[in-house]
Amino acid sequence: MEQQLTHRHDGLTFGETHTCESCGRAPARRLVIRRHVGMIYLQRFVRIEPILCRECGTRTVLRYTARTLVQGWWGIVSLLVANPFTIVMNVAALVKARRLPPPQLSST
Repeated sequence: MEQQLTHRHDGLTFGETHTCESCGRAPARRLVIRRHVGMIYLQRFVRIEPILCRECGTRTVLRYTARTLVQGWWGIVSLLVANPFTIVMNVAALVKARRLPPPQLSST
C-alpha cells in the first residue's frame, strides 16, 4: 500500500474536489504522514503524501504512528529528536484528517 500512495502526483487545481487514493470517496485532502525507524547508529525516515479521506487518513496516520512508537526509539538522536518530531507531525496530520467531513461516494 505504501508504494501505491507514495508516488501519485495529480494536477488538480484549486477548487476541484479530491477523491481518496485508497477508497475513491470524497472529500479528501493531501496529508503528509511520517514514520521513523531508529537504529543504534543509523536512522530511517519514511514520508508519504497521499490524498486520503477522513477514514483512510485516520487509519494510515495511526498505523504509521504505531510503527514509529515501536521502532523509533532506538538511538540517542532518535530518542531525543527524530521520534518526538515524527509523532508531533503525525498528530498534526491526524487533526487535519479528522477535520474532513465524513466521506461520501464521489460523483465523478
